[in-house]
Amino acid sequence: MSASPSALGDVTPQRMAFEQPLPLQSGAQLPAYELMYETYGTLNAERSNAVLVCHALNASHHAAGTHAGNPKSVGWWDNLIGPGKPLDTERFFVLCVNNPGSCFGSTGPMSL
Repeated sequence: MSASPSALGDVTPQRMAFEQPLPLQSGAQLPAYELMYETYGTLNAERSNAVLVCHALNASHHAAGTHAGNPKSVGWWDNLIGPGKPLDTERFFVLCVNNPGSCFGSTGPMSL
């Protein structure tokens, strides 16, 4: 297997389930929902080094690194997240959450 083109290497997407209803602008609500996310780096004891990266509507939670078995799956902001990069993962704990309603694993039209 060839080396990952990303300095972060393989990352694993995570899923968080929420049981509290999510009110929507329409007045309706989702009774429960899930969000996909990825993290990079280590959260410090004070929890003071977290950085939230938000994506545009056409991207996903996969901002950096690669997915196992797919070295071409480099995250959309990989050039900015990782050791020695502007969002240095030796200094920061970076979190990227997928938008609700997205087609990248979070609760959306296909899961309702």
